[in-house]
Amino acid sequence: MRTPPALFLLALLLAAPVQAEIYKYVDENGQVTFTDVYRKGAKRIDLPGAPAPLPAGKSARPASYAPSPADFPRIDPATQKRRDDIRRQILQDELAGERRNADEARRQLALGERLQPGERAGDATYASRVRKLRDAVQQHEQNIGAIQRELGNLK
Repeated sequence: MRTPPALFLLALLLAAPVQAEIYKYVDENGQVTFTDVYRKGAKRIDLPGAPAPLPAGKSARPASYAPSPADFPRIDPATQKRRDDIRRQILQDELAGERRNADEARRQLALGERLQPGERAGDATYASRVRKLRDAVQQHEQNIGAIQRELGNLK
């Protein structure tokens, strides 16, 4: 009796080894724990016969799970708050300036939409001038939206 190829493939898939990362964690009391969940201070264990780790820059887990290197500089909360406050102030200043620029661009558009003596609405120079002025207004409005999103992302 012949085994169907689909059944053979299914058996092969079920027999494939499971891939998991193993970590060794030693707590403050010297208690050693082996786990597949990363904890701060845990060391990754390379098991013989286990698949090779992914190349640099590639991670099986989201970047939010990647631990910082042990010698990575830490910033105290007060310093981080000052930095966040400075960033917020810079973004608010940029927002105010961009709003002024958008108002000026709208004023220029209103003036530019007026026909000059001897000019018709169908002229290429008129259409080009108005298009450039409208593009400037649109760019300032997009900048305002982007700055507002950045402000919304701050803690």
